[in-house]
Amino acid sequence: MTKIAEEFLVKADEKAFDLGHRKTINHNIGKYNTAVARGLSKFDNLENSKKKAHVVKWRVMENLDKFLPEFEANFQKRGGKVIWANDAEEAQKEILNIISKSGGKTVIKSKSMTTEEIHINDFLEK
Repeated sequence: MTKIAEEFLVKADEKAFDLGHRKTINHNIGKYNTAVARGLSKFDNLENSKKKAHVVKWRVMENLDKFLPEFEANFQKRGGKVIWANDAEEAQKEILNIISKSGGKTVIKSKSMTTEEIHINDFLEK
């Protein structure tokens, strides 16, 4: 186990029994549940909205060959840089290249399907 993982487990044990922290978590869960209910109430027909979203999703998937270059062009106009990778290994190498060039020592990432698909956690721990 890495040092970071060990430190995380120690801190997690401390927080697990911190009643103040638990109170904060429960408060925020309550706020989240209220926000979800408020959001759902804005839909007259939730099932119909889900079906429409499904159609839009598939239309996008069927036209990715057009939408991705368009996204790249718009992103670059706003100062962004897109790096394309053909597979997980290529994506890992590109990410490592960015970290190396910037002199990064720590990576902070959010959980996403993409990072899971390219197994970035395992790769970065090596």
